[in-house]
Amino acid sequence: MRITVIHNGTIMSPTHINLNDLAIFEEVIRAGGFSAAARKLSQPKASVSRAVQRLENDLTVRLIQRTTRSLRLTEAGELLYLQTHTSLQQLSDTLCRIKNMHEQPEGRLKITMPIEFGMFFMGSLIADFMQLYPQVHVQVELSSRLVNLIEEGFDLALRMGVGALQDSSLVAKKLGELPLKFYASPYYLGKHGRPDTLQTLTKHENILFRHTQQQTIQVNCHVAKKASGSRTEIQLHGKLSVDHYSVMKDAAVAGAGIALMPPFMCHAEVLAGQLVHILEQQDVDTDQLFLVYPTRKHQPAAVKALIDFMTQRLLSHPLLNLCQ
Repeated sequence: MRITVIHNGTIMSPTHINLNDLAIFEEVIRAGGFSAAARKLSQPKASVSRAVQRLENDLTVRLIQRTTRSLRLTEAGELLYLQTHTSLQQLSDTLCRIKNMHEQPEGRLKITMPIEFGMFFMGSLIADFMQLYPQVHVQVELSSRLVNLIEEGFDLALRMGVGALQDSSLVAKKLGELPLKFYASPYYLGKHGRPDTLQTLTKHENILFRHTQQQTIQVNCHVAKKASGSRTEIQLHGKLSVDHYSVMKDAAVAGAGIALMPPFMCHAEVLAGQLVHILEQQDVDTDQLFLVYPTRKHQPAAVKALIDFMTQRLLSHPLLNLCQ
């Protein structure tokens, strides 16, 4: 422990103090003597005495006046004891709290996720988590950008698609494949007809999803033919491209074209008859869903608990229908 001594407003030369010696000095005063302190610390009396002598030598000041029957604090010793008693108690409390953070979920968590995912799922999920762990404070940031977890102090990210694993220094836990389906409004289908094959999609107006990192307005859909195991690639075209599924959904409801979206995004609109699921038999490649975090080593209990909780809830959510 390095201590800077200030005397009469003047900064003295830094002093190296053994923290154990400080703790032993504090116990000697609290116990009322070297023998009592030695018994409480389960150390030889000579070791206790040497620790106090080292402390006095390091500070170049007498802290305790000793007699054969008693001890008395000097003015310097009394000042040090008052400060040490408070500081060591605070340090002990801090160390206990730090240890508890790795045993019991508590403290602050900062997490980030895509805007649409946060809007549809995270409010109730985080509320349920905080009811289970009331000592945890959670800050959620919804963002379409690829957040730098370490530089910006985030503990956890929920990520979809190609941008999830760009930073190899992070740990990524794959939750599963997020299915994508084709949807269109009854108005659009009534005006332009209902496509019955993937190839006919190229003759339709499609609403394209533009990944921020890709900077493209074209979407490639790879379709698995289960019978043969082969794959067919088609390229969708359209005049409208968006980088948020919520905008894509609203545009599809308004009849702007056919949209390829996760089912959870438009569940309510399908039930209300505003959107229709088309090409139901096609197995379209999916977005991958990941939990991403800085490290597995020495994870706080709150982070571990949130990872386990989110994994369980998201994997069991009927609207996600994750494929593992």
